[in-house]
Amino acid sequence: MTGESEFQAFLDVTLQEKKKFGNVMIIGLGMIGGSFAKALKERGLATLYGVDRREGELALGVSTGVIDHPAELSHEYVSQMDVIVLATPVRAMESVLADLKPLLLEKTLVTDVGSTKGSVVESVRRVFGFVPANFIPGHPIAGAEKSGVLASNSQLFEKHMAIVTPLPDSDPTLLDRLHRIWRAVGADVVSMDVNHHDHVLASSSHLPHLLAYTLVDALASGERSQDIFKFAAGGFRDFTRIASSDPVMWRDVFMANKDATLATLDHFTDRLADMRAAIEQGDGASMFGVFTRAKSARDHFLRLLEQRTIGSAKEVRPVSVSVLPASAIKGNISLLGDKSLSHKVITIAALSVGVSEVKNIDLTGDVRITMQAFRDMGVVIEEVSADCVRIHGVGLYGLKAPIAPINVHESRESLYLLLPVLAGQSFAVSVVAEGKLLNQSMSDLFSLLRKMGGSVVSEVADCLPVTLSPGDSLNVDVNLKTGSGNLLMAAFLSALYSPEMGRVKPLLPGLSHCEVLLQRFGKNMTKSGEGFNVPPVPLVGTDIVLSGDEYEAVWLVLLASLLPGSDLTIENVGLDSVSFDFLSFLMSIGADVVIPPLAESGLYEGKLQAGFAELSAFVLSAEQSYQLRDELPLLCVAAAYAKGDSCIEGVGDLPYYYEDRVLALVDALESMKIACEYEQGDLLIKGGFPQGGELDCAGDDRLALAMLSLGARSQSVTKVNDCQKLLEEFNELESVALQLGFHCSVAQ
Repeated sequence: MTGESEFQAFLDVTLQEKKKFGNVMIIGLGMIGGSFAKALKERGLATLYGVDRREGELALGVSTGVIDHPAELSHEYVSQMDVIVLATPVRAMESVLADLKPLLLEKTLVTDVGSTKGSVVESVRRVFGFVPANFIPGHPIAGAEKSGVLASNSQLFEKHMAIVTPLPDSDPTLLDRLHRIWRAVGADVVSMDVNHHDHVLASSSHLPHLLAYTLVDALASGERSQDIFKFAAGGFRDFTRIASSDPVMWRDVFMANKDATLATLDHFTDRLADMRAAIEQGDGASMFGVFTRAKSARDHFLRLLEQRTIGSAKEVRPVSVSVLPASAIKGNISLLGDKSLSHKVITIAALSVGVSEVKNIDLTGDVRITMQAFRDMGVVIEEVSADCVRIHGVGLYGLKAPIAPINVHESRESLYLLLPVLAGQSFAVSVVAEGKLLNQSMSDLFSLLRKMGGSVVSEVADCLPVTLSPGDSLNVDVNLKTGSGNLLMAAFLSALYSPEMGRVKPLLPGLSHCEVLLQRFGKNMTKSGEGFNVPPVPLVGTDIVLSGDEYEAVWLVLLASLLPGSDLTIENVGLDSVSFDFLSFLMSIGADVVIPPLAESGLYEGKLQAGFAELSAFVLSAEQSYQLRDELPLLCVAAAYAKGDSCIEGVGDLPYYYEDRVLALVDALESMKIACEYEQGDLLIKGGFPQGGELDCAGDDRLALAMLSLGARSQSVTKVNDCQKLLEEFNELESVALQLGFHCSVAQ
């Protein structure tokens, strides 16, 4: 009991100007209750009163600055409270609620911090006969093994979740106050249904504690217990750490959350029985699959935790690349695998039956986004070395539902590969993105998905995020209206899920890597007019060595053509129709290039050679401009160094992002004193001698390569800014430049 002097001090405080959350009473000064009180007190957000049956804890609470005043459950105190927090053990709450019932005012927010919510709500109903509108349950996901008021930590809730579980009749004003008070102590607040909360916590918190307690007890009672604990390593220590928690509290938790805990425990024991059978039968593939899926789920959890801890914003350090004039490219080189092919081969191998080993694969940048997505869906992908993976394919329909939405971040390549695959599965899944992919229309891709027969639902018409749900599978018959390589591969992937025969008709003639890769994995497609028939036969795992990056190869050829004294050989190219046509066009204007022979695959595979040559002015038709739209920035550079006036027609008719890229390069040409005229969608470039200077590629990796080649023979140093994306996509730029004698340097 408190004396008259303490009560008078209480009355004096109530006469002062109230703090943001007024008077807050904490009932139960344990580690959670004490930490909540201390967090509010240190931030000056409330005047704190503590109630605890242990008088020693109350005295410590005042002396250590956790609370302002001790209090008791009486009308004088309770009637002056704005917020009351029940921080007692779960089994004690009913008794505390019975003491509060005759004292409470409707204006007072009452909440709790218990780890089970159903039992608390039932206690409230037994005491009051209903759940009052001012009682709103809550649960901070934070804690430690220590207990008592001396374990109070004012930073305990920073970047941790606080779950609020309102009921249908909860007072909305008080609910908003509860959200604000948790946010004020640094927590990330979410709302959740009471029953859902108890099942989620039974899986994520209660079951791990049960396993830790049971494991330690079982090992401690075994005949080898002394040696087990003597030689236990960090893994045992980390896993069993939570067995040091308060036994009384956890006994109460399991008794209060019995049904949800048993359901979770049954599910776990079923999976444990499966693992026991796999070990007994020597089923390494099943064990590896479980371990891979578990690692993927754990990594996903860590990513979420990292985002909550340090925020999702990443520090981006500006990167520039400077080019010294008077370089020459000399030497033989093998390039790392084409990045686009790396995305595609991971996808096809994952959908194949059997194991595939892929060598010379580029595992940098957003390729890992595609790889992680398949790992999240149960595909075992072993990284044998820095450029070699072993992929255990699961077949077209063998993917597992991911535990969370698939995040393609800002990778368009990943998006176009994953969506048709996901649309063909038997489970529903959501796909989210970040940055530049948000709020962009994906109508061409979503239209393709709808042809597969499933449901495609997005919050904003044809934009991400999107939810895909299975439906009746349909035969896919696609006549593509654009020459997009991403959309072409998406069309072939969607056709794989046709129950009978799929059909894909590309816009442009010729053979691409899409068809060749599918054929390498056993999909024997037949030509039908200008399209391809895709039969319903399984993909079969195979071993493959990827050819070098095509765009890097043609860029190096252009550099060799521009720089006197160059003598370049690229050992491992694989050119599709577009790259072949680009190099053929360079040869038509004077380039000294030797293209490898046509292989049985339909690609031009082998050594690609190039040297310096004087280039002539040219006219590129609108049809050629569209076909070579990705390479247009390089052709603009060729025109800048050519003798005479060159004309590139049809630029204004290209998709806007291709036109923007060309016009950005025109700005660069003009800043380097190369005369250009852009009228009615046609571009005229007068050949000359670039002066050098400072350029900005606006984060476009292909524009950056074009600008570097523009400065390769300029009159002075050329500096290209904003090259972060370039170094992500062409991560071996510095090593290739050093090996070939191309004088460029990277600076941050």
